[in-house]
Amino acid sequence: MVGPTETIHLGGNETVPCPGIEQLPIAPSARHLGLGTAALALPAPKVVVLRDVVVGAGAATVLDRHGRIVAESLTSDMVGRVTASGADAVEIDGTVAVYRSPWADARLQLAEALPRAADYHLLVDELPRAALLAQPAVGRIGPVRLLHPGRRSPLAARLLDQLLERRVEVVEVDPDRAVRAARVVLPGYVTRPMAGAVPTWYRRWIDRYVAGLSTPSAGSLPQRLFIDTATRAPRVRNRDELDRVLRRHRVESVDPSVMDLDERLMTFRDARVVIGVTGSGLADVLFSRRATVIELVPGRELLPHAYYLATSKGLPHHAVLEPPDGGRLSAERRLLTDTTVDVASLDRLLERS
Repeated sequence: MVGPTETIHLGGNETVPCPGIEQLPIAPSARHLGLGTAALALPAPKVVVLRDVVVGAGAATVLDRHGRIVAESLTSDMVGRVTASGADAVEIDGTVAVYRSPWADARLQLAEALPRAADYHLLVDELPRAALLAQPAVGRIGPVRLLHPGRRSPLAARLLDQLLERRVEVVEVDPDRAVRAARVVLPGYVTRPMAGAVPTWYRRWIDRYVAGLSTPSAGSLPQRLFIDTATRAPRVRNRDELDRVLRRHRVESVDPSVMDLDERLMTFRDARVVIGVTGSGLADVLFSRRATVIELVPGRELLPHAYYLATSKGLPHHAVLEPPDGGRLSAERRLLTDTTVDVASLDRLLERS
């Protein structure tokens, strides 16, 4: 811990009701973090201002003068699993801010294996934190430069600029160099590890933003989507059987990573059914207004990121578990292996959706 020179509190915490979660087979790793109960308390939003610290390489963590990671940089599930370097720091005048999650670092194994994990952390972890910098109470700090390692993705550039409304300057820095500045502003996390539930104020902002996008001609966007991960883990072993079920229910396969950004946002905004394997890009249901979310779970244990995200958006969520196979892999390891979809259960579910 490094004592902040100032802490700016931006409101109380919020509790998200979690109907039906007691009946879900939540993975032990998630239960260990306190998930799986009838309500989820989100952290109270705050911003701390620090001096005599260094922003580590990758602009995701803050280090004290002894090279130790400042606790406010992390969430509990990152402790002991995230490293940072403060060597070769470049000096930046004035005040800088950090908003990025260390879990989005491309050097982490999970992010390398699941490229769409970066979008999840952007949408659920990072953008809500960055938005705290645009709150009026933070304005008294004065000009702030928000650090981003390397170039921003089109999604990050679009949403970050909209959220900050030019109140904060975004500076792209060398991801391999640390940064030193007179003051470092560190927005607190407003979401929980393994839980994609977002606070109401952020959800409403997303809803307003996507509602303002120009809608193409009626019927030109698919209403029932399957997020296609055919070229990335986890792949579906019985893809032919799955495709037959999808065709029967007029579900179209989409790959968000190759879609035009506006098309992507509007497609998920207007979708009525979104189907995806855990970890395949279900974070895009953040843009949905009324979709039923169907999660195809590798294995028999649920990592509840998508459940919490859908629930905080008021969207129905259904989990289709993999048929029993006698395997003993953890839910996390199953994200990196091929999966078999219980197509009969999916077929019955789509009959009702």
